[in-house]
Amino acid sequence: MIANIAESHGDSMIYDSHTPGGARLADHSSNPQVLVKIKKKSWDFVVFQEQSQYPGFSTKQLHKDVYPYAKRLAKVAKKVHPHASVVFYMTMARRNGDPDNRHISSELLTYEGMQERVNRCYRELAKNNGALIAPVGEVWKDIRESEPDISLYSDDVHPNKTGTYLAACVFYAVLFNSSPVDSYIPSQVNSSTAQYIQEVVDIIAEVNEWDWRE
Repeated sequence: MIANIAESHGDSMIYDSHTPGGARLADHSSNPQVLVKIKKKSWDFVVFQEQSQYPGFSTKQLHKDVYPYAKRLAKVAKKVHPHASVVFYMTMARRNGDPDNRHISSELLTYEGMQERVNRCYRELAKNNGALIAPVGEVWKDIRESEPDISLYSDDVHPNKTGTYLAACVFYAVLFNSSPVDSYIPSQVNSSTAQYIQEVVDIIAEVNEWDWRE
């Protein structure tokens, strides 16, 4: 979908991915298939995403279970591609937070609290690794608050087509440093909703002056 958006602006995008469900950065860091894909081409960007719950965990857990593996993956990517940028995919929080892990923090009882914790983790990952952030979670939160009737989830965890389009617009803006306004719109996404998403991504980028681009 990002490639389709790029093409609609006259840009081109060559990509590959490895996205097994529930995988953690710890899993990716020791997965030969991931390492082969990183080395496969001369990439401009290498994107990493932690399993959705882990960024909301305690600082002690992050230092044990997240940060070391992020650093290992970022080092591999930069060693193979010195001029490439590492990008961390700031995910959206679960629809109703993560109440099963409320023993970690009461913030996880709500979507808003979980999103705050996720955002903090990804900003730390970017800072520690000289990386960029694709702030999907930040845009997602803005749209949930401003237009709550827009459906973004397919269940309590994963995006539907509209949510995926939101993420794709954010990634296009970050990877190409360009506005997603007037982009390609998939047939499964309502055109007025898609245009609103494009504008929100553009406004957040302008207001924040890409402050997630560490």
